[in-house]
Formats: sequence, C-alpha cells, structure tokens
Amino acid sequence: MSTSPTYRLSVFDSIDDGHHTDYLAYLIHQFSHKPEVELLLIVPESFIQSFKNNRQIWGFDLGNNIHFHALDTLTIQHLHGQSIYKRSIAEWNLYVEISEAWEASHGLLMYFDYFQLGMLFGKKAHFQLGGIYFRPNFYYRKASWKSAFMKKCMLRLSTYRTSMKVLFSLDHKAVKHIRPLLGKTQVMRISDPVRAYEVSAEELKAFREHWHIPSNKKVCLIFGYLDPRKGIEAFLQSTQHLTPEELSQICLLVAGAISPGYQAHLEKLIQQFPDLEVISIFQEIKGKDIQLCFESADLVLMLYQNHVGMSSVLVRASISKKVVLGTHYGLLGKLIQSMHLGLVVDAQSPIQIAEQLEQYLNLGIGYSKEQMEKMEQENSEKAFADTLYEGLFL
Repeated sequence: MSTSPTYRLSVFDSIDDGHHTDYLAYLIHQFSHKPEVELLLIVPESFIQSFKNNRQIWGFDLGNNIHFHALDTLTIQHLHGQSIYKRSIAEWNLYVEISEAWEASHGLLMYFDYFQLGMLFGKKAHFQLGGIYFRPNFYYRKASWKSAFMKKCMLRLSTYRTSMKVLFSLDHKAVKHIRPLLGKTQVMRISDPVRAYEVSAEELKAFREHWHIPSNKKVCLIFGYLDPRKGIEAFLQSTQHLTPEELSQICLLVAGAISPGYQAHLEKLIQQFPDLEVISIFQEIKGKDIQLCFESADLVLMLYQNHVGMSSVLVRASISKKVVLGTHYGLLGKLIQSMHLGLVVDAQSPIQIAEQLEQYLNLGIGYSKEQMEKMEQENSEKAFADTLYEGLFL
C-alpha cells in the first residue's frame, strides 16, 4: 500500500487585518484536514496569538500538520516602514530564506501583487510557487496605457524568473487577459472566501439591543476595514439631498476596524449630520458577529472609491440575502448588475447616491435570490481551499 505524498507548503503574509487574517484562518482550518500537507505560516506574531486564543470561539481547527514562524513586531515595523519597492524585495528575500531553511517544496504568496519586484530582483526561489493576484486591473478601460504596459511587463518578467507554477486570480474576468502573458504558468480563477455562521433569532435580538440598532428604520451597513476608500464621506454627503422624511427612515451602521486618526476624522464629520442616526462599531469584528452585522442590516453599502477586484462584503451580503447599493466601477459593478444583487451608482457622486437611496426607500430594490445562493456557494472557504490545493499540487 503506497503512502500519500507529502507536500511542504510555506505561506507568507505580513499583514494582520481585514481579509488577510480571514484567508489565513480558512487555510489553517481546511488544511488541518489534509494530513499529506505540512503547512508553515510565516505570519505576524499578533495573528498567531489571536488565532490560538480565539479559534475555538470562531470555529476553526488547528491540526498537527500546521506550523508557525512568527514575525515579531519589530520585524513587521522594519518591513512596513520601507518604501513599497524596498519592502517588496525585503519581504520576498525573507520569505525565501525561511522557506528554504524549512525545506519547503511549495510556496504560496497570499498577496502576489506586493511581491513582483522582489521576485524579479530578489533571491531565487528553488521551490514551486503559487500566488493570489488581487488587482490585475491592467485590462480596465480607465487604466492608462503606460500603467497597463508596466503591469503586464512586471507580471510577465516576475513569473518567468521564478518557478511560478500557478497564479490564482480573484478577478475572474481577468483570467483571459492574464493567460497570454504567463507562458507555462497556469492561471486559475479563485473564490473570495467567506464563512457562513448560523445565527439564532435570540442572538440577533441581543446584538441589536446591545448596539441600539433600531427596528423601525432601514439600516444601511458599511462593513470592513474603515478607511477613505469605503465611501463613507460620499454617503454622508448624499443624505443632504434627501428630504427630512426620507432621512428619518434610515440609520447608518458603520462597523469594522479603523485607525485612530481616521476614527477621529469620522467622528468629527458625523457630528455635522445631526439628523442622520449613525451607529459606530469601531473595532475588529470576527466570527459570528460578522454575520450578526449583516443580519441586522437592510441595505449593504459598497460605495468603494475606484475599487479594483472582488470584495468579500458582496458575498456576505448574498449569504444574508441583503440587497446592495454599490459602485458601478470595475468587477464589483459588473457582478452586482449581472447577478441582480442590487443597484449600482457612481460612488463618487453624492447626488447619484441620494437618487438611488430615494428609489430604495420609495420603490425598493429587486434582486435574485437564486444568484445570491450561487454567489454563496461559489465563494465558500472550502471552494477556496480546494482550488488552492488543486492548483498547487495537482
């Protein structure tokens, strides 16, 4: 009887917030059930501590085949304190050194976009490599020809120099544009993974009471890492174009991690809109509380400013069967429209946002429940991990 082959997979990610931590948690959970894979995660010490402390609450497994190499606070500060160009090379070189000392047979860059310069000018990797490509926006109509040319050249050269086995694209429409640039490197679509949690009526009621979320208003949710790209300012400005009666019907729920500086800015800005009820949950939200945020909402706002690629927020909205008011730009706009998940708008225009809010309040927004279910199924954490396994090892 032959034994199963053993793969030694090293994974690198120096960022400890947002989708980065979610993706890592999904990988750990799913690969804990694949004993033929030894998995080394080269990640911030803060992530390791948080995961180990909370994994049982969040419902994640940790197998004996999962190993960690901690990047301490000083190392992270040194890496992130450099220019993006120097950082790319420094992080890549560190990744290669640690992986080869561990005798990795395969590697996975959780954020391929950052490392192309390092792959081109840094150390040579002697193991098969995969990477997740977040922003292949060189094919967008709005992209300048110079930017598109540089991105395509960097993609071609960096993957040629390394033993790049597979590139996973979160932007499914980009695959046909990427494939001609990569020679022998395989290109695969990959889902934007989201975990669904079971939420009881009692838990939802308790959550709404704890955060004083009204039941007599339309709750508009802005969720995720909160920064200027989320379009919060544009939404606030749009409310100036609503009638007092319309304004009294809505409540803005803003939920997610935030920097101290941007939090101070937002709190000051919100004070300028006293007639709008705003509920702020300024903290990192994990596990079942994510689901509770979406279950508490009526409308999910995705007013991203020139966002490129996919977003897990769209998947989470579909899981909770909530309609979306989102940007018309890029992949998100195309998905919202083509799958009938809500309305799209020029996210930089407060007047257009107000017009769509008026339509929502007065006429409602149609959506396809079947397409929401399809979105949920295609973007499960299992589908994510299975695609990675297939592309890296098979």
